Parts: sequence; structure tokens; C-alpha cells
Amino acid sequence: MVTKPKLDLDELVQEGRVNSRVYNDPAIFEMEMEKIFHRTWVYVGHESELPDGGDYKSTFIGRRPVILSRSSDDGQIHAFFNRCRHRGSTVCQQEYGNSNYFRCAYHGWVYNNHGDLVGVPFEEGYGNDFDKDKIGLMRVPRVGSYRGFIFASVSPEGHSLDEHLGNAKLGLDFITSQDLVLGRGHHKFFFNGNWKLQMENTVDGYHVGTLHKAYFEIVERRTGRPVMMNADAGRTRDLGNGHNTLADDPYDPGFQVGPMGLNFNLGIFPNIDILALETMLPTQIRHIRPIAVNRTEVTLHPLLKKGASPEVNFDRLRRYEEFYGPGGFASPDDWEIFSRINNGLQADNEDDKENHWVLHLRGLDTEEVDDERGIRTNRGGFGEASQRAIYRHWKQVMSE
Repeated sequence: MVTKPKLDLDELVQEGRVNSRVYNDPAIFEMEMEKIFHRTWVYVGHESELPDGGDYKSTFIGRRPVILSRSSDDGQIHAFFNRCRHRGSTVCQQEYGNSNYFRCAYHGWVYNNHGDLVGVPFEEGYGNDFDKDKIGLMRVPRVGSYRGFIFASVSPEGHSLDEHLGNAKLGLDFITSQDLVLGRGHHKFFFNGNWKLQMENTVDGYHVGTLHKAYFEIVERRTGRPVMMNADAGRTRDLGNGHNTLADDPYDPGFQVGPMGLNFNLGIFPNIDILALETMLPTQIRHIRPIAVNRTEVTLHPLLKKGASPEVNFDRLRRYEEFYGPGGFASPDDWEIFSRINNGLQADNEDDKENHWVLHLRGLDTEEVDDERGIRTNRGGFGEASQRAIYRHWKQVMSE
């Protein structure tokens, strides 16, 4: 049994330093499930994943299995816990599909896509007081949508979705104004490491030229032009509430998309990253699911151009596969480095407490603080303001 530790959060997270336990302590992971994933707003899907009446998607909020469904009669999206009210079995096994009903395989209880219980075999055996109109799939207490992005909270109380998103709304406004749509396909990968490693990585410009060097060498051979990494280009930001950005973004006054296209990554705490680095690569949504302290699932949805020709979107998908696919040049690099971090964090030495710290110090002394907007900025894409954003908020939420 995992016991809850008594946490001294100042001993776990300091400005620019994170203790190894934050990544590898199973008891802290259990507290994250309780205090973060089972209390705050968590991304569960995009409205375009359920385009038609009867469409559904099964996913998770932390450890809790849920169903998103779009009803056929009014087109509304509903969110239920994926659990039969009879004996607790999940009633939906497929990740995606179209159906007006969910049937439990154990005893045949049937629910419609509003969550109502509409069928009970041999119902008369329950007696006259049994009223199936009062028994249905349990609804997720709070569900909200912003610009097509669906978030849910299993806590009936807490900050509103608007408050949770905060400064991230401007980033979502900008991304959704670029005529990007989810492709119908997706793929997943798993890695042996903590979920926060993926949150850190998506807004980390510092690693690209080193970890993915082989890819850029191939690009140089193809084009005959060297790929230059400029530490002074772009910026990283702490938007507050754990949200963060990498590269060029609409948070600068007068920002405009450059001639090469988008160059902007947005992370929304705790479990969604949106990549829009079109200057080099296609765009995507990353949906992060923590499974265990050292096991994480990431689902990738490519973003296509709305109204573009089939040839343009075909090329986007091929380039997406080349860089992010299971046999691509980037994602396998990231999975491997996450595993190496997971292994390296086991090297804590009780005789040397300094060996327990992971460092996010780059740009700390030059961080620009905008108190009016609640934004901290590192000029240059190699700063680690975006990583510090995660742990400032993590520390706050874990202390509540």
C-alpha cells in the first residue's frame, strides 16, 4: 500500500530546481491523481472528434474512465463515468465509435447516449420500488468547452474553466484562427517515465538541435542548406496556472504570423500540448495520460489545414509521420531520453543531497515579469521559463 507522505513542498520544488522525488515517488504520484487530475480541469477531447450524432469517445480523467458522447437528437456532448450502475463493469470498450446505446456485457443493462438506463433484462426481479428512470450513468460533475477543446472536472466545485485557462485563452484563440482541423486518425506511444517529462519537453527549444541532430543533418543533405539553431530567436513564457509557450506567439504586441507560417507551441496544464511549429514541421495535439509514476501514454492527433487541397494535407501527414511517427526522427528520440531520465533519477545519493535536484535554471536571472497580465517571459527560445511555469503551479495545487 502506498502511504501518503508528509510533504515539505519547499524541499521538493524551489525556484528553478525540482527534487527527483517529484518524478519518481509513487506516493507523490498518488497525491497528483487526487489533487490535480481528480480536482482541477483536465482536457478530455476535441469537439471535432465527435462530429456526428451518436459518436462517442472513451478516455480517462486521471484514473477514472469516462465516455464522451454526442446525442443523436439534440447534438449535445455529454460526459459520463464509464461504469455500469449495476455491478461496476465498464460499458464502453472501444476508444471511438458511433452508437445510440451502451450495453454492459455482464448482465445486459443498456444505457442511451444521454446516459439514461433504458433496458434491464428481467427487470421484474427487482420489485416494484425499482425505478430505472432514477438510475443512469453517473455524469462527470463539470464539463466545459473552449474553442472546441473539451475539459472536464470530477470535482463539483473549484475554479471555473475560464479561470483555469486564464492567459492560455489567447493562445487557443490564435491557434483556432489559423484554419486548423483535427485529422480523423491518431496514434499513441507509451514511455517509461513521469507524465511531467512530456509537458516539459513540448515547450523545450533547448534540446532540439542536440537530441534531434540526426534529423537536421538529413534536412541539410536534402536541401544543401545548414539548419541553424538560434538561442536568441523566439521566447518561452510562464502564462500562469501551469500553462506555457515556446517560440513566437501572440502575447507580444503587434504579433503577426511570419512568411514561413506558425511557430508556436502551447502547453495547457496538466495534460495537453498543442504544437504549431509550421516553420519546420506539421502541427498536432498531444493528449497526455499518466498511468503510473514511471509510465505515461501520449495520444497524438495531427492537425490539417481546413479547406486545403488533398495534396497539401497529404504532404502534411507524410511530414508528420516522418518526424513524429513511431518510426520517425523525433518521437523515438524523446521516448528514449524520457527513459534515460527515469533511470538517471534513480541515482540519488543520500550522502549528497545536491544530486537530488533537476535544474530548470536557464534564463531565471533574466526573466521578465509582467505582473499586470501574470506572465513571465524569457527572451530567446532556449530559456526554461516554460518549465518553471509547470512547477510553480504544481507546488501551489499540491499545497491546497
